[in-house]
Amino acid sequence: MLTTNRTFKYIYRLLKILPYKRRTDLISLIPVAIFSGIADVFVVFLVARMFNSFVGIPNEPSFPFSETLDFDPKAKILGLILLYVASTWVASIVKLFLKACQFKLKSQIWRDLAEISHRKILNQDYEYFISKSQGNISASVLTNVDRVSEIVVLPLLQLISGCFVVLFISTAVLLIAKSIALLLIISMLIGFTTISLIITPFLRKAAKKRIEIESKTNFILQESMKTILDVQLTNSEPFFEKKYKFAGRKSIPFIWRAQVLPEFPRALLEPFGISMIFLVGLLPFFMDQSNNQNFYEIIPFLGTIAVASLKLTPPLQDAFRAYTMLRAGLPDLIATLKIVDLPEKRLTLISESVPAPKNLIPKKIIELINISYKYPSTKNYVLKNINIKIPVGSKIAFVGKTGSGKTTAANILLGLLKQSRGSILVDNLKLRNIHIPSWQALGAYVPQTINFLNNDVIHNVAFGIEDKDIDIEKVWESIKAAQLEELVLKMPNNIYTNLGDNGIQISGGQRQRLAIARALYRDAKFIILDEAT
Repeated sequence: MLTTNRTFKYIYRLLKILPYKRRTDLISLIPVAIFSGIADVFVVFLVARMFNSFVGIPNEPSFPFSETLDFDPKAKILGLILLYVASTWVASIVKLFLKACQFKLKSQIWRDLAEISHRKILNQDYEYFISKSQGNISASVLTNVDRVSEIVVLPLLQLISGCFVVLFISTAVLLIAKSIALLLIISMLIGFTTISLIITPFLRKAAKKRIEIESKTNFILQESMKTILDVQLTNSEPFFEKKYKFAGRKSIPFIWRAQVLPEFPRALLEPFGISMIFLVGLLPFFMDQSNNQNFYEIIPFLGTIAVASLKLTPPLQDAFRAYTMLRAGLPDLIATLKIVDLPEKRLTLISESVPAPKNLIPKKIIELINISYKYPSTKNYVLKNINIKIPVGSKIAFVGKTGSGKTTAANILLGLLKQSRGSILVDNLKLRNIHIPSWQALGAYVPQTINFLNNDVIHNVAFGIEDKDIDIEKVWESIKAAQLEELVLKMPNNIYTNLGDNGIQISGGQRQRLAIARALYRDAKFIILDEAT
């Protein structure tokens, strides 16, 4: 069974993840591939008849009603030529249509995988993001998904389509040449299998190394961009250039080998096939002295087999190359499946049984009782047996030295982190997982590091809200309450001014005030300010 093979097990998992519509689209390629195979077989059939007509050998079997129609031999040949030309056009158009269907489906699957990966990542707990490099996460979504579509999905489509084309043409060749064709096909399969077994381990190693190096270079690139202020102030450009150059150049051998090695079976298959045709076809004629067959009589046979081989070689090459790439693409496929197989842990406001936020609005007191927390993969507790009472309407401050757990306590209070031990009570109601989306909808957070969209002031205040639902008047009210009105009015396009990548065009204090405006726009019932000044 195919599923006993490791590669096909992972491919099967990939297909199960795709939408039902995409799987039916995949099945719909089969009739097109079958028609393409039949069209090529018909072309080979016409070639055989043309060669026989050229040398005066009767065509068997004859066309229906051909005996009752007295055609001039030249007219018959002309008719065969015209039919051959027409059938070649049809076969080429069908192939082009099949290619278009394959590339269209590959693009759709690429988009499906990208969307599934994005959704799965967004629906992870906050701990997932603090335990991983965000640069590596984004690289996995963009790079691995794109590569899987190129070296797994497209080869899979080509393999499925190619198998039908190869099956039909091989059958036709076997009917024409019988034992010679069987020997030819077996020889080509043995040759490919041998080459594939030799190069596949090298391909997988190259793919695995390439993923590791690309992840490292992507991290260095993002690191140098994020710390550009320090890079320029400390004149560290040569340090990062050298670091990036060294890591990137190490990937060059793995990249070109991964691209060249799959071409070996493809490049060697055609000359090998042609050599076998003439070797097997002509050897008996020259070796058997008792063979009285006219040399010209074997020309139609050799010509037909040669044309059939030329028709068979491209889909066979594509199928062999696709199979090699599928086996070599296993590291990329595994890396992508690690993301698309992530369980969707996080509940949202639209999840079943999640209460409305208004039902959780605190009226008297918020309590943290015996709260303890340790980060994933660590043994030491950052917080241990913390007890805090926060009366509604009060303002409290968490005071402590750096690393004492103030930000961690804020993240627990917001429901971003799940406490290892202890409870959060809102008017004696114990907050559980089902309450977290509603609780978070009531709060707002102004963190130490404030992130902004590469968009205008409006969309940074009305964060994550569709254009049609944004209340411009409320945006202005929030800006005024955060004491940003004067600054915004001086901007080139006031609230329509783009703030640049992550708000690069505004100062640290202005960033904090804009974050406060964002919190006020949400009508938050409580606000947490981390390192408020």
